[in-house]
This record gives sequence, C-alpha cells and structure tokens, in this order.
Amino acid sequence: MKPFWIFVLAALLTACTAKQASVPEEDAQVATNVSIFSSKENQKQWVLEAQSVNFENMQSATLKNPRLLLKQNGEDSATVSGDMGTFNYAKQLVTIDGNATVQSLTQKIRITAPRFFYNVEKDRVWSDAKTIITRGTARSVAINGIETNSKLTKIIIKKHATQLPATTQELKGTKL
Repeated sequence: MKPFWIFVLAALLTACTAKQASVPEEDAQVATNVSIFSSKENQKQWVLEAQSVNFENMQSATLKNPRLLLKQNGEDSATVSGDMGTFNYAKQLVTIDGNATVQSLTQKIRITAPRFFYNVEKDRVWSDAKTIITRGTARSVAINGIETNSKLTKIIIKKHATQLPATTQELKGTKL
C-alpha cells in the first residue's frame, strides 16, 4: 500500500488544477498555503508546509518557504525550514535550501546549514556542507555536514570543530 501522502498529493494536484483555471498558463500549476503529510497507524509522521508549491515538474514540486515538521509518537519533535525547497516524488526526498535550519523541539538544539535533505522512507536528515550545531552556548561546526534521524537523538558529525561553554549550566541551557 502506498503511503497516505501520495493520496494527499494527488488530491492537491486535482484541486490546484481546477482552482487555478482562470490564472495565466505559466502559473497554472502553483498552489498556495499547501500542506502535505504522511500518516501511519492514524498518526502523522511528518508534515510539509509551504507558502506556495509549483507542481509544474512531474518529478518534483518546488517549494517556497517550506517548513517540514517531524513527529515522534504523534508529538512534534523537530522542524526543518528554509527559503526554498523541492520534494522529489520518486525518491521521496525533501530538500530545503537557503537559510536552512533544523530546530529540535525535544533536544533544544539548533542546526544551520546551506541546505538539508530529508529521506521520507529512511526517516533520515542530513547536510552535505558546513553545518553549525548550537545548544546553549556550546557550538560545534561539522565541516562536511551531519547525518541524523528525524528525532535528532543521534547526530553524526563529519569532520568537526567545537567551542565549549564556560559552565555546565550553559550546556544544560539554564543560563542564556
């Protein structure tokens, strides 16, 4: 059985085409305030929202101001956001570019990079360029990027440099 998001995407494409009939042809495949998600056992696994989505390319959608909400046991666990993005249907791959940020809602970690990738099937987030991980005043720089699960419980740093906090309270995030 195909994931539920394929059904949602098909419905969006149908609604988008019908709703935009009076719009000029070059904008005919653009929808605004779009939300695409995947569910498993009646719980959302992730939600991808965008200010606008261009469905013109049949292999992928182009996203403006995308925000990917990742979930753990039905609860929000992290967000991935940026200026632009793509959703490759066949590869089930979300790419978020430009001021890309991962914000862990459970681990209190902020990760920034030029771009992040999210593999829907493998539930994996990664970057391939200089990535900065911040928690409190502690800061690590992953020169060749990071790789993690969507819950950010284990982060693999590819070639790194670290700036340690002055006190243990800063590391715990209790002193800002």
